[in-house]
Amino acid sequence: MDTMINQVVLVRDNRAGVHVGTLVSLDLPSKTCTLTNARKVWYWEGAASCHGIAARGLCHKGSRVAPMVPMVASTDVVEVVLCTPEGASSVMDCPEWGPEPT
Repeated sequence: MDTMINQVVLVRDNRAGVHVGTLVSLDLPSKTCTLTNARKVWYWEGAASCHGIAARGLCHKGSRVAPMVPMVASTDVVEVVLCTPEGASSVMDCPEWGPEPT
């Protein structure tokens, strides 16, 4: 798992959903990890599973991806998947979902 440090990964958190970002720490016994430059994938189209997102990306039309945040900590990690460049680009380039800040 140390080989994934500083790589773009997809993390599935049992309670917090799916996030994509750069992995900076991972502790399997405590099921915690920290990502930087992360986006939450709230809903997706164009992939059958998290593996599909990590490998090939998602369909921008219909998917719901939150804005990038500088750092996120996941506290109930159930899956960490290394993203291909194609998968990472697709998520990071997906238009932001949600209302504009007021």
